[in-house]
Amino acid sequence: MQSSQAQPRHLFWRRQYDERRYARHLSQPELNARIRDIFLNLLRVTHGGKIGFFPIDAAVAGWLEKFTHMLEEMQLRYGPYPSGFTREIFHSEPFPAFASDLADKAGKAMSSNGLSGGDALIKFGKRRYMEALYETGALRIQPASYFLEKDHNGAVRDDELSLSFSVALSRDDILKLVVNKQDVPDDAHDQRVDVRLGWPNDYWLYCVTKSIEARLFVDFDADACVIIRDRAAFKKMLRLASEHRLGGATMKEGDAIYLDPVLPTSVDIFLPLVKHFRYSYQNEIRFYWLPPNPIRKVAHIDICIGNLREIAELVIL
Repeated sequence: MQSSQAQPRHLFWRRQYDERRYARHLSQPELNARIRDIFLNLLRVTHGGKIGFFPIDAAVAGWLEKFTHMLEEMQLRYGPYPSGFTREIFHSEPFPAFASDLADKAGKAMSSNGLSGGDALIKFGKRRYMEALYETGALRIQPASYFLEKDHNGAVRDDELSLSFSVALSRDDILKLVVNKQDVPDDAHDQRVDVRLGWPNDYWLYCVTKSIEARLFVDFDADACVIIRDRAAFKKMLRLASEHRLGGATMKEGDAIYLDPVLPTSVDIFLPLVKHFRYSYQNEIRFYWLPPNPIRKVAHIDICIGNLREIAELVIL
């Protein structure tokens, strides 16, 4: 096979996919959803309030590679683009309003904050809640089960208590996994394997982001945010205020780990930190509390951690 330097990158990616057609087992609705998920991870709201794409770096190239793989899968099924592409791909649920007055205000606001990625923690929300967070440290720690409620939009709604992925196994793949290889027929067909991982009980979550992207105002229907510049101080304040309210649960934190559901790299998955790859653009940091004794369903907890004026700033659109 020719190297990527000997041919255009998109052709190299197509030939790469032909050698390992890992999405061949997906149903049409599943393939449509995957294409949408990948595409939405490539979009941004520019500082001018326009819809745009990220500059190509290693991370963006990874998404372009996945998108090209799906273009190849569609072509293998239906023929050259746009065959197979229907409105269901992008209209199966409401598309974020990236071209809106909110997006325009957000782009201008984030262009002037002087942040670079990863410097701070950011919480997006409605103005009244962000003002309360900034002035008194008032915040709500939600049950993990809360995020599955149907009235959330697509950027928020997620099953934090389970995660599913699927793979297609060829005969060669099956031979690597079984002991009695002689029992595998020479003409064995591909086998689809679906795995669902579940967390047995509810727990608490408080989620922020390290992304400075203006599109998050749109995704979270927010007209304000709190930019927390002293991460260590915020973490200490949150720990002190939360642990005695949560029945002895210890606060822990970590970067969200985003799982590609057809290219899982491991089945050793700690669900409180793992999310579907459709949310990768959110660059989430998660504070979580696991009850010392299993609880089927926990309730939200409202706390005040103290004034954040010395460690944060409030941005109102």
